[in-house]
Amino acid sequence: MSDDVPRTPFDSRMLAAFAQEVEEADPVAWGALPLDRGMAYDIVASQIAERFRGYEDKGVGRDQQLVIALATVVKLSVENFVLHQRIMRAGAASDGG
Repeated sequence: MSDDVPRTPFDSRMLAAFAQEVEEADPVAWGALPLDRGMAYDIVASQIAERFRGYEDKGVGRDQQLVIALATVVKLSVENFVLHQRIMRAGAASDGG
């Protein structure tokens, strides 16, 4: 991917919509949390879009941004895995197992 290709603006609404489409295939365990799902996606997408606009403003190329994005996905996936394991173990402990 070349850094001299036309820039696609970081549209937080687009990011939120795409993320919600991804959730259809891999649902988030919202449980009974009293959260507005759309608002949660909008807030997080807005923060992510702003962060990557900042990278671009600092001259970080798109190739580097892709590496940053992928590293962030890995970190968040590991965090999600750890949290899931903690919940599973806490549930097993409270069930007497």
